[in-house]
Amino acid sequence: MPEDMCVPFTSGQLSAWLLFYGPSSDRLTRWERWTFPEEVSRETVVEAVRQVTGCHEALRTTARVGADGLMEQRIHPVGPVDMEHLDQVFAEDEIIELIRRLVKEPIAMAEGPLPRWIMGRTDTGGLFLLLLLHHFVLGSRGGKALRDELMQIVNNLSRGLPAASGLPEAMNPRDFLAEESGGRGERARERARRFTRPLLCDMSSTPFPMDLCEDALPSESAGEISGPGRRMLGELHSTRLRWRLEKLSEEWRIPVSAIVLGGLCLVLQRVVPDKDAMVWQVFSDAAGTGAKSCVGYQPMISVLRVNAPDEGDLYSAARGAWKAMLGSLRAQAPGETVPVEESFRVSRERGVKLVTPFLYNYVAHGGGVLWEQEDGARPGEASSKPDKIEVSYFDNFPGIFFTCYVRRLPGVLQISLYLHERMLGENSPHDLLRSLADLLHGPGTSGAVHSDPLAVLRRVEPQEDWLRLSGGRWVKPSAVGEALASLHGIVEASTEIIEDGDGGKRLLARVRTTDASSDPGSLRERCHGLLDTAGFVVPDLIDVTGGDLPPDGPPPSSAALDALRTVVTRALPSGAWDAQRCYLASGGELAAVPGVLEGLKKSGWEGLSWKDICSHRPFSELAAAMRRI
Repeated sequence: MPEDMCVPFTSGQLSAWLLFYGPSSDRLTRWERWTFPEEVSRETVVEAVRQVTGCHEALRTTARVGADGLMEQRIHPVGPVDMEHLDQVFAEDEIIELIRRLVKEPIAMAEGPLPRWIMGRTDTGGLFLLLLLHHFVLGSRGGKALRDELMQIVNNLSRGLPAASGLPEAMNPRDFLAEESGGRGERARERARRFTRPLLCDMSSTPFPMDLCEDALPSESAGEISGPGRRMLGELHSTRLRWRLEKLSEEWRIPVSAIVLGGLCLVLQRVVPDKDAMVWQVFSDAAGTGAKSCVGYQPMISVLRVNAPDEGDLYSAARGAWKAMLGSLRAQAPGETVPVEESFRVSRERGVKLVTPFLYNYVAHGGGVLWEQEDGARPGEASSKPDKIEVSYFDNFPGIFFTCYVRRLPGVLQISLYLHERMLGENSPHDLLRSLADLLHGPGTSGAVHSDPLAVLRRVEPQEDWLRLSGGRWVKPSAVGEALASLHGIVEASTEIIEDGDGGKRLLARVRTTDASSDPGSLRERCHGLLDTAGFVVPDLIDVTGGDLPPDGPPPSSAALDALRTVVTRALPSGAWDAQRCYLASGGELAAVPGVLEGLKKSGWEGLSWKDICSHRPFSELAAAMRRI
């Protein structure tokens, strides 16, 4: 019997794992649906599923920790199709309700199960087929490729043709490894580093100088999570924009994705406190159908800044966005390794954590039940439908991110914004989306818009106790003093803002320690462990005086720290472990983080995310946040 094949994660799989790893990661289920007429038999559908599963290894892949402590993809051999047959006849609304119920059932990312196939009969006499699997395996572009290929196989079998007739060559996730692990992959990552680093060096440290809580706090109600601020979702559904933007795209010769991003930049320039920090991470997916077909989720990430004049029109902003996208595409690399590691390094060099919350993802096809609808029809009467805007709030994990998803669905354009509610100040997400829609609906020629569609928006002011230091560093002085006072051996700390002689401001810290041998240089190095504190900046000048108290002893060891050391030392260079240092500064790599998290889970500990591991916080502090499972 054929054995499983185990190979390392691709960069895309690493990003997918990190993106979907968390307390509810076993419930991030993606679904696909097919509907067949009554002349298609159950046997034909089952054979089509067997064929498409044999073509694409992603549908036979789970993940596990390898002998070296790294996560690896485990590719299972082709076997019989495990198809669930439902005896009930389903109406359309019953199928939708079935899907809603099924996606709530957990799927373990490491153990499987493999994709779940379910077949039933519709009340019109035909068949429907459902696929449920973890989002780690399948993205939107891969889902579109899978839907098309399975339907083509069914058509081939129904007409007596070979099952694979007319199908593109399948490309599997492990096929990406040769390019990623060799010299070509390293050259791509180096290009991405050279392109990304100047953007990070020149940007302001944060577009939102204010207290934004990323970690949720337990509420008084059992089982609920809340914190300062809420996460919110604003969605715009527009039939008119679906056709309007495609017409502009033809006229301007600029992709719809760049037109929307340019418009969004114009809108946000009216809102964000510091637009000099508007650096975007743009997601794309190497999966999909082309000369070759890949259904595995293979995200590609590029970093860019859009140069849009403050009072610019949509045409100039779209051109600026397209120029920035072209430049960044030449330097994009698979996965999140380059943005994460470069942001970490530049933050330590500048002495302030860089906050880059802006994420953009344009998807040209819808998923799930919408796959059957014709996409080639012209707008007709549907284009006169009014835009629809919906806003939802969630009392959990607000997160420090501003994510925009644009989906080109059959007959409609959907723009979704996920963000922390405090980022908008007095503006509502409805105002933001309405202004964006009005801007995109504007005249289709270059030149200034006669009536300002953004007039309703108000700029969000920096929080009163935040100041901008020279070098584009935002600081909350009181947070710096409190953070310094929390360091081992420091009795008292205070801060003072001083002029630098060029019209800028610098930060002076005065600290009193229990150890008179402490010097500003060693203290400044310890400050790097505080960079994740909101509003913290490594002081430009540190004045150290010794105190009268005897020095404290070293912090006691703990079971959590011992467990963390056991797992992490496998991912670090030999002898690099130091409880007062952090993971990336100790030589750890992003690729090993999933294995670290799984190792902690297997040893009975939880409480850390991949962002915790990749933070500036020392291991001793991470251990204090861990808890027994």
